[in-house]
Amino acid sequence: MSKTKRFFVFTTLAIILIGCSQIEEGTFIQGNIKEINEVSGDMVIEIEAWTTFNKPGTSLESYGFEKKPTSQTIRIPTPEDYEEGQKVKVEIIKNYDEDVWDLDRLRFEVEEVS
Repeated sequence: MSKTKRFFVFTTLAIILIGCSQIEEGTFIQGNIKEINEVSGDMVIEIEAWTTFNKPGTSLESYGFEKKPTSQTIRIPTPEDYEEGQKVKVEIIKNYDEDVWDLDRLRFEVEEVS
């Protein structure tokens, strides 16, 4: 194999490995759906785990979760897509600059977990 082909193969592998190793940044809750209100879009989740991932070199702030609740009510646009008892992972998206967690302004992306 020529030097050019080897260089291309190693470079491609390096780029792929770097891309696969990046950690998704954000705050997540994982648990079971306890209750769903299909009219309001409210979903109560019994929380099993809170997780926060930051990019390397950023603040290690705990985002005010010192007293983690055992359940959390969130509002989603499509509650009919989920069932009570279903295990889910929820990404909490904060798209405002203030340093407070306002549940009315947060957005939640819910994903079913097997």
